[in-house]
Amino acid sequence: MTRIFSNIMALGYKRNGFSTDIQSTANLLVSATMEMYNSAMLSLKPTPAKSHYIFNLRDFSRVINGCLLVKRDSITDKKFFVRLWVHEAARVFCDRLIDDNDKNWFLEKVKLIVKDQLRDSWDTMMAGLTAKGPVTLEALNSLIFTTALDTENEHADRKYEEIPSADSFYRMATETMTEYNATHKTKISIVLFRYALEHLSRICRNLSISSGNCLLVGVGGSGRQSLIRLASAVYQFNVFQPEITSTYSFSDWRDDIKRLLKETGGRDAPAVFLFTESQIKEETFLTDIDCLLSSGEVPNLFDITEQQEIIEMVRKAASADSGGKEVSPLIVLNFFIGRCKQNLHICICFSPIGSAFRSRLRLFPSLVTCCTI
Repeated sequence: MTRIFSNIMALGYKRNGFSTDIQSTANLLVSATMEMYNSAMLSLKPTPAKSHYIFNLRDFSRVINGCLLVKRDSITDKKFFVRLWVHEAARVFCDRLIDDNDKNWFLEKVKLIVKDQLRDSWDTMMAGLTAKGPVTLEALNSLIFTTALDTENEHADRKYEEIPSADSFYRMATETMTEYNATHKTKISIVLFRYALEHLSRICRNLSISSGNCLLVGVGGSGRQSLIRLASAVYQFNVFQPEITSTYSFSDWRDDIKRLLKETGGRDAPAVFLFTESQIKEETFLTDIDCLLSSGEVPNLFDITEQQEIIEMVRKAASADSGGKEVSPLIVLNFFIGRCKQNLHICICFSPIGSAFRSRLRLFPSLVTCCTI
């Protein structure tokens, strides 16, 4: 597995403009991720109160994919890679932790990995996060990498860099919110204090990654939906949220899903699907979301006529993707599904209160395995 991910990193960095001597750094980052992953599997076990403490190879892959967001001209020295890896490990492994003891375990573990696997001094690598004294969990949360500050490039070409200061990120978020409120009927009303900015950066990270989905766990009224809309506005992604009424039926739900997939897969337009617990009128809604998360499609969603319409929408793009060759309808439909999975970002808001949360995580495993929590 180490060899597989090392090769993936080496190829990814090569595409991003790095020379072949990046291989040694890639090997170190993979070894560090492997140590964190194995340790989390052993030490952070799921319990009734921590039912989302479930880790799998997708989490390993999320750290690697986050590290691959960087471009060659963003790198200054090895310190950049160490801080980047710590940030990605924190987003994947630490953000879901709800117990102070578990969070402190993560902090001590990541310190040890930086020393033993990355062969660097923790205090030297994390210099600047605190004015004085050791780096705490609160200080570690101020370590933020994002593409949100790069407004000069297209979405796919944005630079993934550490923010120079919290003020610069705050200004960007405030300006985006002002522009959004001036052009949308539904306003974003949220106070952008430090905690909100940290969560905004985490949502932005997921929107920067292909197939990046997130599960936001918290009580109602805590600003999760506002932050999702704001993060979507940063990247100018359309936000789709079903309007649930007393007459809203499963047929209406399926029609909404069809429109969403035609937008993301047919028109190749990135979109955010915002779904909250209050919109679960039928548990079958979650069955469809589980399928979208895991495979990018809902089985038997489109009838023959609709499939033909989709084939006509994307045939030319599918042919170009295959080098200009003639492509079969099956290949075209698979191409459509691939674009749906790549362009669709599902953001789900659940409350941890009560037994429904645990039950749904058990019945619909993709809520954990295919989402960053």
